[in-house]
Amino acid sequence: MKAWPLLALALWSAGAAARCPNDGGAQWVTLGTGGGPLERYERGQPANALVIGDAVYLFDTGDGVVRQMAAAGLDLARIRAVFLSHQHVDHIAGLGPLLLRRWVLQQHRILPVWGPRGTVRMVRGLTDAAHAAERAPVMPGAPIVPLAGTVSGYDIPSGEDGPHLVYRDNAVVVTALTNTHYHFPAGSVAARYARSYAYRIEAGGRTVVFTGDTGPSDRLAEFARGADLLVSEVIDLAGSRETLSHAPGLAGARLDALMANLAADHLTSDAAGRLAAAAGAGCLVLTHVAPGRDGEASAAPYLDGARAHFAGPVFLASDLVRY
Repeated sequence: MKAWPLLALALWSAGAAARCPNDGGAQWVTLGTGGGPLERYERGQPANALVIGDAVYLFDTGDGVVRQMAAAGLDLARIRAVFLSHQHVDHIAGLGPLLLRRWVLQQHRILPVWGPRGTVRMVRGLTDAAHAAERAPVMPGAPIVPLAGTVSGYDIPSGEDGPHLVYRDNAVVVTALTNTHYHFPAGSVAARYARSYAYRIEAGGRTVVFTGDTGPSDRLAEFARGADLLVSEVIDLAGSRETLSHAPGLAGARLDALMANLAADHLTSDAAGRLAAAAGAGCLVLTHVAPGRDGEASAAPYLDGARAHFAGPVFLASDLVRY
């Protein structure tokens, strides 16, 4: 019963890759397109890859990212760097398995992992957790190479909102900007500590801007100015409310409070379209689809608002599509 909606969306998105302008340079691959920690079989957890030549750069590493890379035909050995937009669990849960898989496959080149404050500590914790695995080598008698020697975490400076030049090599330039995903009470530990970022990537003559999770922001529109490809999150608030209303213990005032947070911390279809129009983007791809339930028969709640505000091509991403 659910096969037709999935097939229809897959066929529609497959055509998007050919119609989103690209001169053959860098490609953006939507590895996982589901929004939030809901479990689905049609959409993976948030993860993306920028591919240029033989190099792969990951933007968020949701649960299952290793499998999604295999499905996309992307070898782990090609990864040059990882960039985390923020540290909500749906965006980072696949990082540990990714690091361990590289390690067990003898891929010991140091992998830089960039993200908000706390990334250095998180990477250190993941490598510390590998202590037992390091002492149970696949090849007995082989020298022990610690996981910590294969990865290096970096915190993006949190004292200013940016933009920050985060990374540069011979293929890409990556800049980060604090976005408006978080609205914590002033003076709280979370307000002092947590940050969420959008990324701008210059690669192969193409500019890609990835919003990460964010609310509306004039600064983000300026940051995305002239992007060839704008990759934005999208949320259907009505659909999300209906989905969450079935969650145990989430009703009444608690559900109302959560929905108020979702409305402030995320982009609706209308907001994503207005962002793309203000930025003068060439193409808009909507991902981190929330609720993004299995078997959804219509993409209208995600597309119609964006298309009402943005005259360029607008696409709703599916997993494993290249743009």
